[in-house]
Amino acid sequence: MKSVVCLLMLLLVLAGPAMGDTEESAASQSSEAVEILKKVDRAVKAVQSVRYDVSTEPSGVAENFASAARGSSILVGWNGTTAERFYSHVETKKADTGETVELTAGGNGDMYFIIDHQTKKAYEDMDPAVMGSGGRALRAVGMIEFVHDRPFDDEIGAEKIELQEEETVGGEECYKVHVTYAGGQGETTWFFAKKDFLPRRRVRHFSIPGQGEGSLAIDVTNLEVNIEPDEAMFVLKLPEGYEQIDDFAP
Repeated sequence: MKSVVCLLMLLLVLAGPAMGDTEESAASQSSEAVEILKKVDRAVKAVQSVRYDVSTEPSGVAENFASAARGSSILVGWNGTTAERFYSHVETKKADTGETVELTAGGNGDMYFIIDHQTKKAYEDMDPAVMGSGGRALRAVGMIEFVHDRPFDDEIGAEKIELQEEETVGGEECYKVHVTYAGGQGETTWFFAKKDFLPRRRVRHFSIPGQGEGSLAIDVTNLEVNIEPDEAMFVLKLPEGYEQIDDFAP
């Protein structure tokens, strides 16, 4: 999330911050939680490539725009805006109809593709937009922080950082850190494995006026870092009996 810079009133600029404001800000950030986030940031920056299984589970108002999903991802490097190379497979259902969706997608920085296993159609182009609406489902199982060049800047600079009681996720004992992002940009609860300070769960919290509250949990299992993936995974291999469409996916 991008932080929003708040403009101060001219009086406050001239007079400087009130002591009470400084104390309140310090009190809203657990020093222990901040140190954990800094260790997490260093640990993630040492990751050049990653492979993991993932599952997502919406609750409350999040069920209006997201469905439970499971899949796997491989991410390699960072090109300034996204992973340099990626491969993802996801199985989910459409939130509105309950129709089964199974997608495979990938890209090597030059070409991008998506395969719809229900229609047995594949799409490929130099533009990542070729993935169409299916790209949203694939992003739901992605945890781009693993290869981002500034993975936890927004968490370290959050408005509020709270260390909560430790929990076990996928057999891993985890630190639990709840952050309230600056500029009213929402809240997330992160779970970092104590053994390597890498993420194992992220719970995004939602509060939508007139609709209610909810969350989207993303769990990471079978995590492998600094792997040497088969480069062939990042290019389209048309399955037998499938049709390649010369257009963008719907």
